[in-house]
Amino acid sequence: MRKNLAAWLEPQLGLVGDEQWGATGRRLTGLDVGDPLDWANRRIELADGNWAVTGIRFRGGDLSKPFVDIIATSVTPDAAGITALAEILPHYAAFAPLCLRVNAPEPRTLIPELAASGEATATVDMWIVAGQVADLTVRTSNDDEPFVALETIESDAAAQRVSAIYAELAASRPSIADWATPEDEESLAECAAEGLLFDVRVDGDSAGVVAAIRDDSFGLRGHCMQEICIDADHRGRGIGRATLRELARRLPNTGDVLWGHIHPGNTASLRNALAAGREIVTAQLWVTPDGYPGMPTGAGAA
Repeated sequence: MRKNLAAWLEPQLGLVGDEQWGATGRRLTGLDVGDPLDWANRRIELADGNWAVTGIRFRGGDLSKPFVDIIATSVTPDAAGITALAEILPHYAAFAPLCLRVNAPEPRTLIPELAASGEATATVDMWIVAGQVADLTVRTSNDDEPFVALETIESDAAAQRVSAIYAELAASRPSIADWATPEDEESLAECAAEGLLFDVRVDGDSAGVVAAIRDDSFGLRGHCMQEICIDADHRGRGIGRATLRELARRLPNTGDVLWGHIHPGNTASLRNALAAGREIVTAQLWVTPDGYPGMPTGAGAA
């Protein structure tokens, strides 16, 4: 676990005090705020002796939605520890951050505890759901579940298919654009390079696209869902659940996990993930100390 976490965090930890990287971020945003070191990741010592590695970020690249990302910290992952992180925000006052983002275990316990403290509130940015590959490959007892086959597909064709499905979804559910964006050809090509980009086939017809990539993040070891989208003609039939099972069967190590990020507004995907055998293992939380505005509802995905 420690080795896994260290490898995941190393790129961000390596940017602590990186003046050149900070200068690049400042230039690309065009914001005339602070100096390059203000934009670089920082290690901040807290009054109680704890520390946090932090960085200024903008939700979905929207410069009107600045927040401070807690990359790593020594505080305890409970209400007392999380509220102590409030003293970090004044270090970023020039950016007028709306809140903090914190990776939190046991989020469904922590959120009400923070509310009860009266010092901060929290809402979910992204649920992190995961399931053991060996468990996900087991067929459910649902005899009505359709037969799903996965066939390899070129990344350019997959990107066009994914874009069309998202456009169709946005026409009927305009708010989806606030928290879900289609994977592009470059991202899907990386999945294809690992042999994990597929056209979802049902009764010989294309029903959507599914893709995964090796990603050992959040202390998890395995593959991350990069994309799963089912078109309008095939939704509501359990195809998503069957697709996850077939994808799990293509993964090389049954001892690994298949995991992914799910926005709380995407109730259908969360329901599908839980039905397929994955579970909520952690979450990225928007933590808003008293006196700060908080992230607006519907903030777009990074």
